[in-house]
Amino acid sequence: MDLTGYPTDFLADLGFPEAARRFLVRRTRRWPRLSLNGTPLDDAAPASWQLPEEPGTSGSHILGFARDAAMEQHWEDEGYALDGTREGPFALFYSRHGGPLAARAVTGVSGVPAPVAESVESIGLMLTGFFAVTLLTPDDPATDPFSGTVLDDLRASFAS
Repeated sequence: MDLTGYPTDFLADLGFPEAARRFLVRRTRRWPRLSLNGTPLDDAAPASWQLPEEPGTSGSHILGFARDAAMEQHWEDEGYALDGTREGPFALFYSRHGGPLAARAVTGVSGVPAPVAESVESIGLMLTGFFAVTLLTPDDPATDPFSGTVLDDLRASFAS
């Protein structure tokens, strides 16, 4: 099977594990029978779920999301593609990095009030640890409504 899908890459702060839990909760509201990494979640699972990662490791991890068993099969057959309902499987790839990260200038600031965005635009960035995150959706979130909803849910999960 060829790799398919549209990647959207992020750097996330160390709050990513809690944001990932909130993202899972949001997605189970849309897909009550959601499967995570091929396993259907029960009703209580999202509230107590924790991001799977091994302490002290910086390896890459994946969370695969599918609506139900039919979408799991569609995923096997078609990869990250929209199905007949115009929805599709998606995944979060992530890795934790404990070392510092610095950037000379932050650009393209969004998601905050304009005065805040203006005050941080083009200034340096320093983090003591971070997560590299890729959201892989069936299509470009800028043009596909389903993929856009998934990206919006992920972004909103950082604000909650």
